[in-house]
Amino acid sequence: QLSPTLGRGHVGLGAMGRLSVAHTNFVAFLLSLCLGAAVVVEGVGATGRATGAGSRSSALMSPDIGAAARRAAPHSAGGGGGSAAEDEAVAWLVAHKPAGDNSSMEFLRAHAKEAIVSREAFPWAASVPLEMFQDWVLPYTHFDERPEDWRSTFMEQLSPLLKKDMNLQQAATAVQQGIWKAFGEPAIVFKSNQTPQVLSPSDVFAKRYGSCTGLSIFLVDGLRSCGIPARVVGTAEWNRPEKGNHNWVEVWFDGRWNFIDAAPGPATWNEAWFVDVAHQAIEHGLNGIYTPVKWQPKQADALYPVTWRTPTLQLPAIELTAAYQASHRSAPPASQQRMLFGFGTSQVLFFALAVLALAFLCSPQLHTSLCGNPSSGPPVSASC
Repeated sequence: QLSPTLGRGHVGLGAMGRLSVAHTNFVAFLLSLCLGAAVVVEGVGATGRATGAGSRSSALMSPDIGAAARRAAPHSAGGGGGSAAEDEAVAWLVAHKPAGDNSSMEFLRAHAKEAIVSREAFPWAASVPLEMFQDWVLPYTHFDERPEDWRSTFMEQLSPLLKKDMNLQQAATAVQQGIWKAFGEPAIVFKSNQTPQVLSPSDVFAKRYGSCTGLSIFLVDGLRSCGIPARVVGTAEWNRPEKGNHNWVEVWFDGRWNFIDAAPGPATWNEAWFVDVAHQAIEHGLNGIYTPVKWQPKQADALYPVTWRTPTLQLPAIELTAAYQASHRSAPPASQQRMLFGFGTSQVLFFALAVLALAFLCSPQLHTSLCGNPSSGPPVSASC
């Protein structure tokens, strides 16, 4: 026998037994709906997580791709004719070489040859438009560091981090996570106040450390050696009382530029410690955010102040201040959007719909309002 409390306030098991088949089917429909919605939402999330998680893997690249890259990129790429793509790359380097860069034709052809090898050997590189490749893969310097033939060394050591079925984001993440230990022990680490003493890749190799500028150049060069468009971005001085400068990395994938800090350790695309302070940057000056474009000065709409030189060196640059201000105001990262009080989106949705179904089942008022009184004929609404 039901207790008086249950008899007054709730529909007991006896009342549940008296529900019509239509009402029971409606409850089953609600439960099926919440379960199906949870599966769909979780499936979409799993797809996104697979992209991110896959990008964090460091499985070996397919031997045929790695071998092809190594065979086609000898350490001593000399002068002389090459393929049409290689000749086009050489012509671009000659036409866009910055003033003061006295690199020889042999040096330029070595870079062009190795850049074309990476473009043809790595599947994700083939998806990069030619103009993007020329602007953000082919150039071999960023600020005023020494021109060096770094491509073959980077490609040789970074190839084992990659798999042939990776996309641009997955390949970029594999390089970003693995580059710091890819060149043996001791691993490369961050050390502040090392600019300009440690600037070129050879400096980082020799010292096994660098500050933000040296490590940003190092990471971008590593990415470019694998056919991934990348660039150094930074500010000469933060707009805050303690000042300070910083450089980091942007990588092109998913049709846009994505930032990441150039430092060993776990990192997530478009999340970094400097996001809040970047929001305070001021355009058109020392406190702006820029990427240098000394290889493409016609694209410049600003100047990047290189303050580690005296007098300050002004490099042609693209201003990115507004983009970082907008990024600060945009929605939080997907990893945060998916969470609500520690639960994933699918769990929250399932719980909410399950509560609705149980409320319908156990509340006579809700049941009557939605589906009518079984003793008084069919409901007015046909929604049930």
